Amino acid sequence: MNYMERKILFIFQGNKLFANGFFLRELTAGEQQELAEYEKSVKKYKEEIKLALEEKRKDWQSRRGKSPKVTSAIAQKELPKAPEKPSFCSSADTTQYYFDGCMVQNNKVYVGREYARDLTTDEIIELKEFDAKMSEYQKYLTNSIQQQVQSLFGGSTDFWSLLGEVNPATTTASPLLASTLAPIDAPPAPNFCTAIY
Repeated sequence: MNYMERKILFIFQGNKLFANGFFLRELTAGEQQELAEYEKSVKKYKEEIKLALEEKRKDWQSRRGKSPKVTSAIAQKELPKAPEKPSFCSSADTTQYYFDGCMVQNNKVYVGREYARDLTTDEIIELKEFDAKMSEYQKYLTNSIQQQVQSLFGGSTDFWSLLGEVNPATTTASPLLASTLAPIDAPPAPNFCTAIY
């Protein structure tokens, strides 16, 4: 089984940092301050989102039955942007790699929920290479699927064009890589643990 999952779930209990349920480390004083600022920003963001969604709801109700061009202007209104995650919350800490018999997160090997060992320096390099190759493979698959969908729908996958209208948010698409690249095979999984069946 080769599976890479990019989860990002950080939990803070006091000054302890957990990612996807696994303890990572204790936060420094500076990181605790950064977390406090982030929490304030999130509270403000949630209030702004609530107000923006309420405004959109009222706009939709007041314009019910009007032309699609008027209602598309409502949809174009931008929502507030979420605050950036704290600097100590990186995807490198939270990406989980599932292999036969074990899971790797933050360069640590787990069997079930039990910590087994740290990866060696060579294994860390091997995992980074696997991650890069798997990302390329996933891009290739996505582009291949997009190309197949476009061929099924006559090259028109834009919902607005199916309705005979132009979507102002649509930009010129870049050429699909699948049509110009040779097929890419899934990379072989690293062997960090051995499952016996």
